Amino acid sequence: MNNPGIPSQQSKRNLSKDRQRQGGFTLVEVLVVIGVIVFLIIIMFPQVKGIFIQGRVPAVAGELQRFMTATRLLGEGDTATPYVAISNAQNLVPAVRESSVLKVTGNTVAHRLGGSGVGTNGTVTIGPVALGGGASGSAFSITLTNVNHKACPVLASTLNGVSESISINGTAAKSLGANNEAGSLNAVTAQDLCVNGDSNTFVFATR
Repeated sequence: MNNPGIPSQQSKRNLSKDRQRQGGFTLVEVLVVIGVIVFLIIIMFPQVKGIFIQGRVPAVAGELQRFMTATRLLGEGDTATPYVAISNAQNLVPAVRESSVLKVTGNTVAHRLGGSGVGTNGTVTIGPVALGGGASGSAFSITLTNVNHKACPVLASTLNGVSESISINGTAAKSLGANNEAGSLNAVTAQDLCVNGDSNTFVFATR
């Protein structure tokens, strides 16, 4: 006859098993959880990256817009080619060295809207160009390489006001008119010219 106050042997064994189960996860369970987390990170990374880029676009575009506006003011004068010597080292880097949104390393300026930011991948480069029938140096251009598609419409729209011509992946999104007047940019067209991923090159030019 069992004493109601004393646990049976079966009860002791069940209690022991319960305690073992409460001791922690098995190695297989931990590996399964890690595998699921890694899978979710892989699946969600492009979306998360896109969200960060979309949030960064206004600040980057605003920084470049201010630079283009200031450069145009400094270029006003009697010479026909005021931008003939414009370069990253002489003009862009000193202007954005203290930027909180652009990353400056030597004479390389990373836009942080896609790409690695190393060499010519994911970087901003300025240089003299010809525009409206003028000679090289009559205008200057800003080129952004390896831009993520999430940045496309806002980047183009923000810099539209200070750009006389805009090209996306080698195709004109905004061009000078027949009498060298500024054309117009369609944000939908700009978006259509972009391709998915960090594979887009923007060129903004102005005098």
